Amino acid sequence: MMRMDTRQIKILLEKYYEGRSTLEEEQALRDNFLKEVTDPELLPLQKQFLLLQAGRELVPPENPDFEVRLAQMIDTRLEVPVKRIRSVSFLRLAIAASILLMIGISGLLVIQNKWNHNRDTFEDPQKAYAEAQRTLLYVGQKMNSGIRPLSSVSKINAGNEQLKNLKKLNSSLEMLNIVSFINNSSNLKK
Repeated sequence: MMRMDTRQIKILLEKYYEGRSTLEEEQALRDNFLKEVTDPELLPLQKQFLLLQAGRELVPPENPDFEVRLAQMIDTRLEVPVKRIRSVSFLRLAIAASILLMIGISGLLVIQNKWNHNRDTFEDPQKAYAEAQRTLLYVGQKMNSGIRPLSSVSKINAGNEQLKNLKKLNSSLEMLNIVSFINNSSNLKK
């Protein structure tokens, strides 16, 4: 094979990288790069083609027995024994879970019994009445202190009363307007 110039190599490389090169063109590129390259621009590509060639040489020759051996290796790897959970540890876990469940239910029953058990806090009804009266007085004082800022609303209502007097004045003015209209209309007839 004769030596190609840099322009021809670049054209073949473009076709090679685009996937349009033929097998003969790829072989020509390989042969060209396996020889010594003088163009410094093509020097990194020579290393690439040398690596590809070295990889091809590592491929073992075809062996008809290879696939059979590979299938046997895969089959032996698939037969990995699975560890079984010991039933003793599972039994211990089940017992511990049931004990915890019983303790939890018992605790809930005891708490519920204490909450639902109504008992009087005072033995003497007079003391209970006095305590209830004191509590209601406290609540009433707190409510009154909350209502106190609303006392200014009554001032707004007081101003509203004066507006009712204006309403009476307005109705009187309307009557005067009617009388004036009648008076003017009678003057027009004369």
